Parts: sequence; structure tokens; C-alpha cells
Amino acid sequence: MSATISQRGAANRLMLIVSGTAVRRSGERFLRRVFTPAERAYSESYPDAIPHLAARFAAKEALFKAIGTGWSRGVAWNEAEVRLDSAGRPEFALSGRTAELVQAAGARRVHLSLTHIDQLAGAMVVIEGAEPREAGGSP
Repeated sequence: MSATISQRGAANRLMLIVSGTAVRRSGERFLRRVFTPAERAYSESYPDAIPHLAARFAAKEALFKAIGTGWSRGVAWNEAEVRLDSAGRPEFALSGRTAELVQAAGARRVHLSLTHIDQLAGAMVVIEGAEPREAGGSP
């Protein structure tokens, strides 16, 4: 049995890192709403947490674009946690309504790439899924 794997959605997000001042002005409420405790702990383990937080913010925006919801239809920022796998590659840990929407988009796998340099942070998300089979077609 074989399945054809196809891209179900893709999006990227590039953002200018103005400074940590904007994040600090947004306050604790913003940080709690957008980032999980693990994301904050990871980012704050660096002397400058802002580039790491900005890349995670960009990743979440790219994910929401890739599944076609934008910031609406029940997605929640903290239900799309960006973490590193055992090899140090970024990945999403999805939960709640956000996980349901990603699954409904036909996702079998979500690929994530992060970057930040100087005053830029960015993320690329590619959603991989199986092509739907034709009714009556062979497996």
C-alpha cells in the first residue's frame, strides 16, 4: 500500500525585531497569552530573549496562515507551542482547538524552520498530508 504525500499548506512569516521595549510594554498579560511557560523559559535562558520570542511568534503566525485560519476560528496562541526535538530541530506541540484545526487541514506532519539574525526573525511552516483517495479507487 502506498500513499501520495502532498503539501496541504505552507506559509512563512518574517518580522522586524524592533526591540524588547515593545514586548516589555505589552506586559505580562501579552506574554502569558502568546507563549507557554516552556517557551518563555527557553527564550529567557538567553541574555536577549527577544529574538527567540519573536521567532516563536512568527512560527505561530505562519502555522495559522498555513491552516487557513489566520488568528480566528478558535486558534489559541498558547496551543501551538514551539519546542526543540531531541536533535535540536524546532517542532510544534499542538493542543486543544488548534490541534483539531491542524488535523482537519489534513496534516500528517508539520515542518517548522526558525531563524533570527540582527533585527529579523522568521519562520517557515509546511504542512504535509496524504492526498484524499478517489471513491472506489484502489488503496
